[in-house]
Amino acid sequence: MDDISIELAKNVVVNYKDVTSWILLAVIIIIGIVRYFQSVKLSETIETFKAELSKKEIKFTRHTELQIECLKKMYDMIVAYHYSFTHFTKPSYLSHNLLKSNLTRFQETYALTFQYCHRNRILLTDEIIAHAKILQEKSEKIEKVCIVEYNLLIEREDKSGSPSDMQRIYGTTENEIKAVNHAVIRINANSDVKNFEAEIIKLRELIENYFKQLVG
Repeated sequence: MDDISIELAKNVVVNYKDVTSWILLAVIIIIGIVRYFQSVKLSETIETFKAELSKKEIKFTRHTELQIECLKKMYDMIVAYHYSFTHFTKPSYLSHNLLKSNLTRFQETYALTFQYCHRNRILLTDEIIAHAKILQEKSEKIEKVCIVEYNLLIEREDKSGSPSDMQRIYGTTENEIKAVNHAVIRINANSDVKNFEAEIIKLRELIENYFKQLVG
């Protein structure tokens, strides 16, 4: 009787061990399957993230390229505008035709420069846009000064009856120089003209600094 009991007990222990082993094996298999699918899902997530990141990088790179192109062209136009301003406020020599040409050139570069700014404002910083607006407002006032002086030159031409003959308009070269010099003095006496060059320089610096940030 005791021998039978011992044998039964051994069988129970063996069977219990077998069941436990199968349970452990099943758990291990399940964990393996779960980890496999987790790994697959993680890989898919990573690849999706990489793809989205790549798209954003491409968009960011293209946007930056457009900004750089815009700033280069805008800076070139602002420099030309700066020169057109100094050409009639600080002329290399005093001449009726030169002053008339410089006044016209200033108005032309003014129009081209700010048309470009407005068309490309989506690529510019708020600071650049704000200062460009200030510069434009002052430019409008200076343009009126230019128009007044330009019309005076045209009036002299009309009165002489010979627009291209400076001798008939002024009599002598000295009179021409004197009259043109007075015009330049009147222009530079204007309060908006006095501070204008500093505003142009400030806008140039803003463009320069932002350009360096983008390419640096």
